[in-house]
Amino acid sequence: MTTLAARPAQELAAEPVPDPPPLHRRLGVTDDELGAIEGRLGRAPNDLELAIFSVMWSEHCSYKSSKPLLRTLPTAGADVVAGPGENAGVIAIGDGQAVAFKIESHNHPSAVEPYQGAATGVGGILRDIFTMGARPIAVLDALRFGDPGDARTRHLLRGVVSGVGGYGNCVGVPTIGGELVSALVQQARQRARAAGRFASVFG
Repeated sequence: MTTLAARPAQELAAEPVPDPPPLHRRLGVTDDELGAIEGRLGRAPNDLELAIFSVMWSEHCSYKSSKPLLRTLPTAGADVVAGPGENAGVIAIGDGQAVAFKIESHNHPSAVEPYQGAATGVGGILRDIFTMGARPIAVLDALRFGDPGDARTRHLLRGVVSGVGGYGNCVGVPTIGGELVSALVQQARQRARAAGRFASVFG
C-alpha cells in the first residue's frame, strides 16, 4: 500500500489564497448598481444597507430585467379601470362588472424550494386580487422548465405543480387550466418559471 507524503506546512502556507469577491457581488449587486446606490446615499452603503438594496433590487422584487419588455405592452384604454402600479389590473366588461387579473413569476423562490415557492406565488397573487376589492374565482398556470429527463427538473416540476394546486385548493380557488413547456434554454438556468394567471370578478 502506497501512502502520499504530507506536504510541508511552509509549502502549504506559501500558496496564495484568493480574495473573496466583494460583498456587493456576492449579494448579486452589479458594479453599476453599486454606483447607483452610492449616488443615492451620497456615500458607500454599510453591509446592512447593501443587503437591503440587494433584496429590493433583485429580479424577484423589482423585475429589473423584465420591466423593459413589460413596458412594450398596451396598458391604457377606455375599459382599463386600473393599470400598472396597482396590485392587479382591472378591466371593465360592461353592466357595472369588471375583471381583475394578476400575473406573477416566482422563478427564484420556486428553484430554492419548489412547493413553497410556487405556493407563496399563488398566495401573493390571491392577496393582490383581494386588495382590489375582488373575489378570486380561478387560477391558470404557465410553467417553464428545462429537460424533463433531468432529475432536478423533475423534482422542481413535481414541487411546483403541487404547490400551485395545494395553495389554491386550501382557499377554495380552483386551478382550471395551464400549460407546461420544456425548453433546453431553461435547463441552463435550472429555474422553475411558475407564472400564475389569476382572474376574479367584482361589481
